[in-house]
Amino acid sequence: MSLLTQQLYTIINQEESQALILLADETHPIFKAHFEGNPLLPAFLQVDIVAEIFGLQVNGISRSKFMGPLKPLDQVVIRLEKRPLGVKARWIKQEHLCSEINLDVR
Repeated sequence: MSLLTQQLYTIINQEESQALILLADETHPIFKAHFEGNPLLPAFLQVDIVAEIFGLQVNGISRSKFMGPLKPLDQVVIRLEKRPLGVKARWIKQEHLCSEINLDVR
């Protein structure tokens, strides 16, 4: 676990290609820095969290799309879909797709 992601999330349930996590509250340093008064989970940390939870070595991002905010205390489902050149990670909150990131992995 990196210093940036320490205590940033708690895994509630994990399977091979899916995990349910709970994000930390707004007092976590990441949320204080990004952004004060309107805390959001940064995109680069979404990549780091996926890599940590699923044990992936990310070599690059081929495509990303962000449709909704991820905020403190959100419960989020992360779903992985294996692709020919990596994985697609989907972040889903309350049945709404918040982000979709195609990762080049080993």
